[in-house]
Amino acid sequence: MLKSGKDGAVRTRVTADPARIRDICHRYAARLYQQALLTTGDPASAEHVVRDVLAGECALTPVAEDSEDDTRYRLAESVFRHCERLAADPAGRGGRPAPPPAGGMDPDGLLSERERGALGLVLIGGIGYVRASAVLGICPRDMAALLRAALLRMAAAAAVAGIPGRRRRYPGRRRPVSTARPGRAALSPTRTG
Repeated sequence: MLKSGKDGAVRTRVTADPARIRDICHRYAARLYQQALLTTGDPASAEHVVRDVLAGECALTPVAEDSEDDTRYRLAESVFRHCERLAADPAGRGGRPAPPPAGGMDPDGLLSERERGALGLVLIGGIGYVRASAVLGICPRDMAALLRAALLRMAAAAAVAGIPGRRRRYPGRRRPVSTARPGRAALSPTRTG
């Protein structure tokens, strides 16, 4: 099978080098799994998606001019496309609806599949929102609004649930004032009798 690269160069499938396979899996597997899990909400589906994406990448001939960013972006986009196909094909999930992501990534199922996919591309995949908007097929302004709405909804749900987000702030001061010096006990006056 032939695939075109970013500059139109044709990449062919070849027998993969074991060292290249280890390198690709070591560099990208965890991040791609996080993105797929956020997008699909199902650990088994996420694992399947990542396995397919990594197998496809390892089977292609490496392109010398591909940078680390090019590879990461291509893989993140590929995970998104695989997740889209999985969501569109209920038979691929055994006829079950896609569950919300586990582990508090999507509290109370607040986010749509599109929002989860957009967040996965930008936050986990590391793709800028302009490029991610092209992947989703929307204008950058709409992508920015989509991301903002999703993040605000998640922040509001976290605040309601009492999930700690930041350290406590001290009004009017940058940090609490201490009378003790670092490494020494505080001196306190003692009263005698």
